Amino acid sequence: MKNIIFLANFFIVAHSMYMNITSILFITLLIAWFVEWFIFQESTGKEKEVHNRALLLKGIVAITVLFSIIVSVLLRNVIGQQMSFSSIIGLFLLAQGIVLRYWTYFLIKPYFSRSISNNDVRPLFSHGPFRFSRHPLHSGLFLITLGIGLFLSGHWMSILCTFLLLGSALHYTMIMEESIFKEKYGDIYTYWCRHRYRLVPFLY
Repeated sequence: MKNIIFLANFFIVAHSMYMNITSILFITLLIAWFVEWFIFQESTGKEKEVHNRALLLKGIVAITVLFSIIVSVLLRNVIGQQMSFSSIIGLFLLAQGIVLRYWTYFLIKPYFSRSISNNDVRPLFSHGPFRFSRHPLHSGLFLITLGIGLFLSGHWMSILCTFLLLGSALHYTMIMEESIFKEKYGDIYTYWCRHRYRLVPFLY
C-alpha cells in the first residue's frame, strides 16, 4: 500500500514539474518570437513606404494568427481532452518556426523588408532555408502559430483550424508576392519555384 501511495505521489510531482518546465519553455519561446520585431529591421537605405495593399495583407495575416490561437484556446475549453505529448509537439513546432524566421532574417538582412513591392531588389536565394521553401519567413510564422495552437489546445483540431485560417491568408499573400517576383525575374523565377515548396516542405 505504501509503495502505491509513493508511486502516486511521485507521478503527481513529476507531472507538476513537467508542466512547469513546459510552461517556462513556452513563455521563453514566445519572448524570443516577440523580440524579433525589434531585431528584424528594414535594410539600410531601403524605402520604408507601406503600400495600402501590403498593409491590408499584413493586417489579414495578423488577424488570422490571433484568431487561430483564440480558436485553439476555445477548443481546449470545449473539448477538454488533450493529445498525448501535445505540449512537446507544440513547443517543437514553435521553436522550429522561430529558428526558421531568425535564420532567414540573418540571411536576407541586407534586403529585408516587411512588405514586397515592385521595387524590391532582393535576389533569388538558393541556399539556407530557401533550399526547400520559397517563403521561409511565412513558413516560420505558420509553424509558430501551429505550435502555439497545439500547445494551448492539445487537440489535433487546432492544426486543422490553423491550416484553414492562417493557411488561407498566407496562401493569398504568397501568391501576391510571387506575382511580383515573377514579373521581375520571369522564367528564371518560374524554374526556381519548381524546385521549392511554397509553405510546408514536402506538403505544399
